[in-house]
Amino acid sequence: MQSETDHPRIVRVLLVEDNPHVAELITDGLDGAARRDLNGRVAFIFDVVGDGQMALDRLNEIDPDLIILDVYMPVMDGAAFLRHLRARPQQSPTPVIALSAGGQAARDSAMSAGADVFLDKPLRLNEVMAAAVRLLSNPRPA
Repeated sequence: MQSETDHPRIVRVLLVEDNPHVAELITDGLDGAARRDLNGRVAFIFDVVGDGQMALDRLNEIDPDLIILDVYMPVMDGAAFLRHLRARPQQSPTPVIALSAGGQAARDSAMSAGADVFLDKPLRLNEVMAAAVRLLSNPRPA
């Protein structure tokens, strides 16, 4: 029989990505990496939305442990979403990994809006996993 400590830590991730193929690669990749690299000690639950406005709406229903955010999206881009997110009163601010193929301009935009980590596309899933583990182990100060 398993004890309470044998259960994996559940990590709720809000994935904000307008490309469904990229979203699927991230979800499948992180699930596989959690089983392989973290020996099943972490289980990810993903809420996937396609733009920043949908993400803001979703935040009224969930309290994610981590947000993975594309910078360039329709309706509301990642930087605008981040500005709204960081303006919300929160007990402890949600860590954010921003993603883009937009180079230095995208990096500057995301980091100045409040991202904790910026990763260039095309993604390396080991970098996404390492950033997630680091952010979840060392939460952002309130």
